[in-house]
Amino acid sequence: MKTKINTFGRYLLIIVLISLWKFALSDGLLLPKDENYPADLLRNKVTEVNVRIDGLVAQTVVYQEFINEWNQPVDAVYNFPLPADARSTQLLYTRNDTTFRAILRVEPQDPNPGTGQGGVAALVNAYIGSNGLKLTLEDIAPGTIQTVELSYISLLNYHQGECTYTYPLATQDFITYPIDHLEFNFEVEANREILYYDIPTHPDFQVLEYDTTYLKLRMRKPMAYLATDLVFDFYVENQFRGIDFYSVNSDTMDGHFSLFMRPENYAPPTEVLRNNMVFLLGNSTSMTGYKLEQSIEAISNALDQLRPTDNFNIILFNYVVEQWESNLVPASATQISNAKLFLQNVTATGGSRLDLGIESALQQFENANHSNAILAFTDGKSPIDPIEIAQNNLYETGIFPIGIGNNIDRYRLEMTASHNYGFATYFDEDENLREGILRVFEKINQPVLKNVDLNFNKPDIYNISPQKYPAIYIGSFFMITGRYQDSEATTLNLIGEGYGGYTQYNFPIEFTDSTNINKFSEKLWAKEMIDAIEQEISIYGETSQLKDSVISLSLRYEMRCIYTAYFADYETIVVSTDPLSESPFGMQKSSVYNNYPNPFHYTTTLRFYINDRDIGKVKFLKIYDLNGFLIALIDVSDFTEGWHEVNYQGIDISGKEIPAGIYLVQLQIENRIANTIRINKVM
Repeated sequence: MKTKINTFGRYLLIIVLISLWKFALSDGLLLPKDENYPADLLRNKVTEVNVRIDGLVAQTVVYQEFINEWNQPVDAVYNFPLPADARSTQLLYTRNDTTFRAILRVEPQDPNPGTGQGGVAALVNAYIGSNGLKLTLEDIAPGTIQTVELSYISLLNYHQGECTYTYPLATQDFITYPIDHLEFNFEVEANREILYYDIPTHPDFQVLEYDTTYLKLRMRKPMAYLATDLVFDFYVENQFRGIDFYSVNSDTMDGHFSLFMRPENYAPPTEVLRNNMVFLLGNSTSMTGYKLEQSIEAISNALDQLRPTDNFNIILFNYVVEQWESNLVPASATQISNAKLFLQNVTATGGSRLDLGIESALQQFENANHSNAILAFTDGKSPIDPIEIAQNNLYETGIFPIGIGNNIDRYRLEMTASHNYGFATYFDEDENLREGILRVFEKINQPVLKNVDLNFNKPDIYNISPQKYPAIYIGSFFMITGRYQDSEATTLNLIGEGYGGYTQYNFPIEFTDSTNINKFSEKLWAKEMIDAIEQEISIYGETSQLKDSVISLSLRYEMRCIYTAYFADYETIVVSTDPLSESPFGMQKSSVYNNYPNPFHYTTTLRFYINDRDIGKVKFLKIYDLNGFLIALIDVSDFTEGWHEVNYQGIDISGKEIPAGIYLVQLQIENRIANTIRINKVM
């Protein structure tokens, strides 16, 4: 009999889930459809997260195992709170040792069981957020393991050489039990020398490989409580202005490329351009307290970092606009002191007319002789028209919105930023706002090149996003994606106005004819295009052309959009066993693929692939328990290129039968671990 939640318990659960919602994402959940299921969720037993990082691009693969603890089959809905700035690239699931690929259809996502107006289903809907994924999995047999594997693409947070990847795991109030196995694997191709790396939240990690610009780490923990967000940091040396350039061709369509402009981490003060900056602060009633206090403190700290050659102003907006000064003023010690006194007297009042604030701020700039920027703080919604703002932005002013909390219109802020030489940043209400906002200011406080233009010296480039290039700031980056027709080597010209006038930097680049390397460039371009179209639909309304365009992109690139959803097809969409097609990084590599049956009682067959580069090398299949003890060793050194199978009898090195439980199988090639899978032995 399913335990019912009393009034107090339901109220407490609502509070807990609302607090979790502020994290925006975490592990996936499997919600049973049958109201008689003996728990609210199927039990999460295993979470393994594999992250491949190329420069500043992160490809995340989340593998999870859930068990049906009931004595009957059950249908369940997989819910995953995808990060707001990420797009899914693949969703896999299993049945009877067969792996399937979820397909995208032009339909709404399956609802969670129940009305959605109350109870656990409604709480889960709130928990996964507006970018969450849902997939209905049918007929999960009693006592069996249901596996799900989700892949998605996102960008790292980058600031003055520090690269940060975050995977929130702080769900201790929601998932109160320890899961059997928690594992994170990071593979980093940094393109620059890695000076330092750490997983400060989970320090018990192993360094598997390290070679100047390449790094592999693993964090593995049995019986783990999901109590702390995982943060992975690494720092790179970046002394010179440079780029990261990736391209990939296609057998069926034109090529895709992505370009990351990464200026040096530090520059002499004499090379930094003069700043004209407006701090645009929302002081609506909803900002009362911590949000307003932290924003004011951050602006006060930022004022101390302005140079005497800079000019600035402070503008408040609520239902009206209030200017500290009528015009920009020099950042002298006296003016900074006066500005801080003004900020100390700021109080909250009604309204949140960011549109009026931006309109007033743009009027502060009279020319493009200096680097112009607006740092805009808001925690509410406003009828912003990004295109109209861009038309009124006469002097290439960068607009950098900072959204605080959940009651913001991300589409409007992001489109406003992308059309106006800027970027948007978001913070939860309970974060360290002062520190976070100050870091945003530091990203735009040292411009070294403005009026930027790029020349690819290639006439067949098209569909570039964004079309307006921001100024180049020390320790920051900007990204461009696009398409190309012909493969060739060329030279990229970066042109801009620096401290000594207009200058040009030349970078050799290659638009490759390879269809295997850098395949993430396809997904990255599609993500940017889908994001842009959805922003336009949200702000200006749906048209048949916009709807057809975003659906076409979604289906062609297998990335969910607002009109498509994932569905489980158990008949025809079977995942190929070709590792070339299944590798998220587009590279054929040796790997142990799966075992069957799984779970197994006495024996199981391990299936693995050896590529031609590993022929003749010493190779082992190693089997470990969850405590890291070696259980069994199978020598596969003599196996040639191709697919192979070996039978494992379920015994340890001493010849004894191993007990029921989850075990890890690794393919080791000389001193390198190719990959790891889990096998499950039952009584």
